[in-house]
Amino acid sequence: MSHFGLHDYQGVHYEFPDDVEYEFYWSTIGRVLTPLARERLTEMALKTGMAYMLMIDDDMVIPMDMFERLIRHNVDVVAPLAFMRMSPHSPVIYRVIEGYDKVRCMDYYVTQIVKNYPKDKLVECDAVGFGSALIKMDVVRKMTPPYFMSTTQSGEDLWFCKQARDAGAKIYMDTSVKLGHLGIPPLITEETYEALSGKELRERVGEWEGKKETVKP
Repeated sequence: MSHFGLHDYQGVHYEFPDDVEYEFYWSTIGRVLTPLARERLTEMALKTGMAYMLMIDDDMVIPMDMFERLIRHNVDVVAPLAFMRMSPHSPVIYRVIEGYDKVRCMDYYVTQIVKNYPKDKLVECDAVGFGSALIKMDVVRKMTPPYFMSTTQSGEDLWFCKQARDAGAKIYMDTSVKLGHLGIPPLITEETYEALSGKELRERVGEWEGKKETVKP
């Protein structure tokens, strides 16, 4: 049985296992195509028998306790809250509409940004951006490579989430763990998004209730 230590962050009480020692291995990939870089990092994590893989893009500013706050959820894939570099700096949390086009005789897969995401909560969703993400490697072991490379128009992170869900994984975002994104303005945060459109949208339509089930018309 695990024993838990207690930790307070901004008035919130968390519990962490105090009998688990995490050993970190640092890997980085040079200036190559992003999907290929993620593919190589995943191959390294599999080869070395890692239990988790934590991806952090080099243009993200993260809180020092991000890993501890994400791992406490004990879920398949979880990402902190991050925003796009370009205006209106939308959040990188997504719901997905899947179905079959009878006219074109092919499946379709449409992502929608959840602009009115629930604030300061762990929320299940269909996909997340990989500015940073914590992934259980047991999830990856159920998947078939390539994990990020594809010929679709989908981003490599959204494609990974689709494949992970197809393998039975659940995807989450913890919107209480907030990242900064280096860009123009110099640091894009939740406050940047709220000032432009997030606050107005939330007041008009309310917060998203979170993923209930994938829509399949």
